[in-house]
Amino acid sequence: MNRSKYLLYSLIFITISFSSCKQNPEKAVDKQKKVLEKQEIEKKKSEKKGIERGKKRHLNIQTKETRKRMKQSAKKSKNGGQPKKKFFVLRWFGA
Repeated sequence: MNRSKYLLYSLIFITISFSSCKQNPEKAVDKQKKVLEKQEIEKKKSEKKGIERGKKRHLNIQTKETRKRMKQSAKKSKNGGQPKKKFFVLRWFGA
């Protein structure tokens, strides 16, 4: 009887230990995907930061007159290259 209890308890212990030690492959894949996504996000952030740094450096290199022209050009391009619209009442009555 004592041997059967020992054998039963040892089998239970072994099955519990093996089942808890077994890794779930889906968890490992999910963890790896999360790590890759984080790396991708960090890469995009660093690229964006580099582009902004380059734009700022380019602007600082230019002369004052060139910066003014660039600013005016940016305003024009904001409207799609079209001149500012007249006041709506003037457009309605053609005056």
